[in-house]
Amino acid sequence: MKRIIFLLILFVSVQAFAQDSTKTKNRQWLGVLTLAEKFTTEANWTPADQAVVGEHFQRLLKKKEEGVVILAGRMDLPLNDPEMKGLVIFNAKDEREAQQFMQDDPAVKAKIMLAKVYPYGVAVSKCN
Repeated sequence: MKRIIFLLILFVSVQAFAQDSTKTKNRQWLGVLTLAEKFTTEANWTPADQAVVGEHFQRLLKKKEEGVVILAGRMDLPLNDPEMKGLVIFNAKDEREAQQFMQDDPAVKAKIMLAKVYPYGVAVSKCN
């Protein structure tokens, strides 16, 4: 009897590990963007910096169309307010992919914005 139980447990374990990991369901993530210290003063912004933030916005629109971004926006606060943040709720299969999504943002690459990523779960949404 012990042998049958052992074989049953072994079979179930092998089946669990053998599942196709490429079919992993996307999870939701919260990306929190803050401005680098230099950019909390409006006088420090150059036209090139503003163009990069335009690229950031266009990327968010494209990723929304692709079904990656669920929603994105920023707090309606002055740039120099320490609570000022931008938020992006998006889909990614795992933390590595979520981190990569945020690090690939043009404003993060240009060091205009700093990004943090947190696991998230939308409970109520007008978007869906």
